[in-house]
Amino acid sequence: MSLAELASMAVTAMTTGVASGAGTAVVDEVRELVRGRLEGSDEGRGALRRLDAEPRPEGAADDVRARLTALLEEDPELARRLQAALEPDVPPPPAAPPTVHQQITIGGSADHSTIVIGPVELPRTRGVLIALTGIGVVLAVLLVLGFRTVLQSLTDDDGGGPQGSDGKRVTALKNASDVNAILPDSGTLPGGWVITDPPDVKKGAIDDDCGSSCTGVLFSGTVRHEMEPSDGAYFAVETYDTAEHAAARFKAAREDQNRNTGAYEPMSIEPVGDESMAYRKKIVNASEAEAGARVGTVVTWVVHRAGSSSLDPGDLNVLTRMLAERAQQAQNGEKPFARAEF
Repeated sequence: MSLAELASMAVTAMTTGVASGAGTAVVDEVRELVRGRLEGSDEGRGALRRLDAEPRPEGAADDVRARLTALLEEDPELARRLQAALEPDVPPPPAAPPTVHQQITIGGSADHSTIVIGPVELPRTRGVLIALTGIGVVLAVLLVLGFRTVLQSLTDDDGGGPQGSDGKRVTALKNASDVNAILPDSGTLPGGWVITDPPDVKKGAIDDDCGSSCTGVLFSGTVRHEMEPSDGAYFAVETYDTAEHAAARFKAAREDQNRNTGAYEPMSIEPVGDESMAYRKKIVNASEAEAGARVGTVVTWVVHRAGSSSLDPGDLNVLTRMLAERAQQAQNGEKPFARAEF
């Protein structure tokens, strides 16, 4: 599909009015993506206002379509997200018998033109044009409703879907490759940090003895980065089949840390993800702190060590937020790209 065709399909979905009548998730997502980008410029906002104001917005729709096509050429990620919303992957249809392809031709003079649809010739009158326009709108509505059905069938099993105006999704990550992508690689931390324990991803929880608190766990993974002479960070990720199971696991981890008062004391950091916690370890001549966060169906954990007692809580916050953002990006269907910047 060309970018112009993708833009045309998106504008058609926005102007059919399906979302206002049926709350179609697909059309809502398309409107959010398109309006979110076009409203970033004065020209885009003006085009959207004209589209909203005109009762028969053919000219305004053409303007929005042209501006959206230009944006798609500049932003491949926006094009990918729009196409994913409008054309979700579905199994190929069964083989159908050969079809007869008809063509539509409009010809003749301005006063006596005709419309030919296959073997049928119609006069180009106002009534015929209105009827054909109505048929086109009905087909567009049916097309978008079909997309809605497909999207619901893809997400009903794990409760996935858009969450609020920020576009965040809560989705079960069911593949080991998802966990591997979340774990920080060599380009995720500033220069000087090196991987000392390579990524280790497995099915199930990190702690095999976690019992019922790990109900619904799918995969887990760990990796360790260090910087000379003695700074280091250990990253751990667990994915769950539902956000509820992830929340239960996070609650159990918090309770374990709160009971272990002889080794840890609570530590204050800025909130991260849906819920987070942090603790400083009571050790001599060094400093070590841990922080956990839950993001949708994913539980993350970071252990940060410094060579002296001057460990900066801000550094722990940066590492925790980076790992949580990568978990959210994976649930959004994106390749995780968040980096830590100290």
